[in-house]
Amino acid sequence: MSVFKRGKNFHYRFMLAGKTFSGPCVGCSNITQATKFEADQRRIAQENRAALKQAEEDIRKNKTVKALVENYRRELSGGSLIALSDAYALAAAKPSRRVPGAEYAALRESYWNDFVAFLKETDPDVVNLSDIRKSHCEAYVRLLVDEGRFLDPKLIAPKTVKEIVAACKWVISRLEEDAGLIHNPWNNVVLPAPNPVGRELFTPDELQKIWDGMARDTFCRSLFFIAANSGLTEGDICTLEWKDIDFTTSWIRRSRRKTGVDIDGPMLPDLVGYLSSLPRTSEYVLPEHARMYLANSTSVSRKVKRFLEDLGIVTTVKRPGMHAVSVKDLHSMRHVFAYRAKKYGIPDSYIKKLLGHNTLLMTQHYADHCNEDDFRAAVKKLPALFVGERGADETAETITRRRLAELAYSLPLEQVQQILLGLEPPAELPKLPE
Repeated sequence: MSVFKRGKNFHYRFMLAGKTFSGPCVGCSNITQATKFEADQRRIAQENRAALKQAEEDIRKNKTVKALVENYRRELSGGSLIALSDAYALAAAKPSRRVPGAEYAALRESYWNDFVAFLKETDPDVVNLSDIRKSHCEAYVRLLVDEGRFLDPKLIAPKTVKEIVAACKWVISRLEEDAGLIHNPWNNVVLPAPNPVGRELFTPDELQKIWDGMARDTFCRSLFFIAANSGLTEGDICTLEWKDIDFTTSWIRRSRRKTGVDIDGPMLPDLVGYLSSLPRTSEYVLPEHARMYLANSTSVSRKVKRFLEDLGIVTTVKRPGMHAVSVKDLHSMRHVFAYRAKKYGIPDSYIKKLLGHNTLLMTQHYADHCNEDDFRAAVKKLPALFVGERGADETAETITRRRLAELAYSLPLEQVQQILLGLEPPAELPKLPE
């Protein structure tokens, strides 16, 4: 019997799925109430058992507790599963304030695909964005630093590592809400300390070699002449179109191929003259260069590198533990242009527009190539504050001017004013030398 009386109180006892349930029938004063209480307890036990079986079934379906937690997380966040293979296309399709150039977009996609290939090889269970953990990102950075890209194992510079990480982080950041991610796994991943080798300016002797070599290499002559007179990058020179140039106002307007930032400014007369002399056989100013660059951009860089090395110009440097780094190439002419523009007094804000930089800080980096001769000439422009003792190398002119300065500071002010009033200005000021 499932209900019985022990002493003054009613109790129940029954078995369900091999498990015994028993206890007092709380508040029961007769057998009818006790029977009803026992039936309620049996029903509750059956419902609990059914719920437990369902939970066990859910766990079996999800295979792991991790997957179960992930399902509940998506329910709470409203996100959906996004496959790694679909992620870049979905991220790139989202609206953006600035549309990157096709080459840069392709490079960024290759960076993401390299990360996906690494995940597929090292952890096959990672198939969706939500499966990526910070530990995966850190392991990928270690690979980049130690061996290079997963699909192209060769040493790369810290700057390239930073660019690859930025691309991967960018994809996930644009899809965080869609995927229901709580945070971007790339956040706070430590990158290697930067140790860059900057572009170097061509020396006057090297510029002369380039000028002489341009007479024998028509392909590189166009590149170097336009770069020297505009500061445009290799990609922007090769893809320069006639519609970008206004010969009426001698003005150039276009968006940088890599970043989409506008280049907007007047052209030097020599550049206008050179461009005016070129035949218009295509939408591109340099059709041969455009075909080669659009087919394989590195082929243009290789021709430039060979051109410079044939002139005896060292184009790369090698540091221990790293691959050779380019220090002199066509991009160095962009630095030369910025440096000369700064040297001849063009404001940084104007140089920024000419080069198509995002920030003044980048412009200042390009223009800051001060050498000892420039430094010495600039310091000599600073007038003396106090007149000191005569130096051993003073000329007669210097001595005369110093004595006049000493006299001006030693006489009473009234006497100096009388001297100034007595001086007659020349009828015509002498013309200063150009």
